[in-house]
Parts: sequence; structure tokens; C-alpha cells
Amino acid sequence: MVNPFKAVINQINKDIPTSQKKELNTQQKRNLFNQTKMYIFLQDFIEKMKPYLEDGEEIHAYLPMTNDGQNASVVGLGLLGMYHPETEEAKAYVKDFNNLRGNRILIFTDQRMIFTTIIEFLDQRTFFSYPYTTIKAITLRENKMNYFDWDDSFPPKRVALYTYTFDFESEDHIFSELLGQQDADILKRQLLEIPALQTILVTRKVYRERRFDRVVNNPVLAYRLMYYFSIFAAVTFLLILALGGFFHIGPAKQMFDFTTTPTVQMLLNLSFL
Repeated sequence: MVNPFKAVINQINKDIPTSQKKELNTQQKRNLFNQTKMYIFLQDFIEKMKPYLEDGEEIHAYLPMTNDGQNASVVGLGLLGMYHPETEEAKAYVKDFNNLRGNRILIFTDQRMIFTTIIEFLDQRTFFSYPYTTIKAITLRENKMNYFDWDDSFPPKRVALYTYTFDFESEDHIFSELLGQQDADILKRQLLEIPALQTILVTRKVYRERRFDRVVNNPVLAYRLMYYFSIFAAVTFLLILALGGFFHIGPAKQMFDFTTTPTVQMLLNLSFL
């Protein structure tokens, strides 16, 4: 058996650069401490989850989800992410990690997916089970968004940002989330390695059993509507300004009338809104 003290020291030796041997600064020490504390907590959390597995059920992977911007927080975050911990275990978690409903996890086993919010599991042992036999299709859709990076270069470079829509329906439950590249890689690997997942259709379209859910509970459709609505709103606003500026008609015409009376009247109208 490997002595853990020696194992840790040997790992520290490997991490020391040969060209420069600098001690960790305060922030680096704090980050290392928090990571170690989280690692110990998650090992204990996994042990608490194992009694809820079926006989012979094996865990294949964990997909973490947070509210730091990489995920959409569509599932399990709740109203403004608020939560009131009740048990001492949950209160200690909030104190140690300053987190309420932000940290969530999707567990892949050989039989099902298990989703839980960390603090809810600590408080009430609440989790959701999605057997693979109840899932007809899994949506995995790549989304590309371009933006200009002003931090590293001038003039700014055009950079592509890739996200993935992950969605499925299991009986009366709908799971929908936005994944980053690393999260999507974890999911893709499970789709290839778990035999029960290999039999499920993977598509870019959202599958819903009921027609009502195809419209109301459709994240891809919602994204498209928001995208086109924002374009329509911007074009409408510019059109109103153009009509007011060039033809002096429409609700914006007073903005381009520089005589005293209309300007004063417009200011008075705004003051009463």
C-alpha cells in the first residue's frame, strides 16, 4: 500500500517547475485549499449516493453543472437560486462553499441518469431518476456564437464560442440544459460507451411526446423566438427613428423637431410618465 504522505510529497515535487521554484502566493494557497476541501466533500457525497443505487448498478461518470455562466441553469436552480437549508449538514455546506442551488450533478450509471441539486440531496435526499428505457430521444445540438475579443488583441479578433443544448424527456419529466465544450465531451463519451445509451436516438431536434410540450417546453424554439424577436425589435426601433428623422411622422417625430414648443411639450409628457 502506498503511503499517502509520500504520495502527496512526490506529487508536490512533480509540480515544482525546474526553472523556478516559487512558493504559492496567498490566492493560490486559498484556491488549493478550496479545491482540496471540495474534493473531500464530493468523495463523501458520492458515498452517500451509493445506497440509492440498485443492486449491481454501476456509476460510469458525473456531469457537473453550475451557475457560473457555462450552464443555463434551466433545471433545478429555482426562483433566483434561493433556498433555505434545514439540516446541519446542508448548513455546513452553505458555510463551507457559499453555495445554495448553484451546484448540480447528473450521474450516469449503466441503467439510468440521476439528477440532483447538491444542497437538496443533503437536506432531503431528493433526486430524480431517468431510466434509459423511458427516454425515446436525446437532443444534442451544437450552438455557435461569434464575439469580438478585446482583451488579447487590438483590433479585436473574431472568436467563436460553442455551446450545446442537451435535452430529453423521461415519462412526465423534461430535462433541458446548456452545456459547455467540456461538459459536452463528457456526455458524448457516455453516449458511446454505455450500451443502454447507444440504443437511444441522438438528434438535433427536440423530441416531445405531447404537442403542447413541443411548443411550450421547447428550448430550441424559445431560443429562435428570442433571437428573431430581438432582431425585429431592433429593426422596428430604427425604422421609427428613420420615419421621425426623415419624414417627421410617427411617435419619434418630436425628437427631431428642434423648435422650442414641441421640445418643451415632449419633456412635459415624459415627466408625467
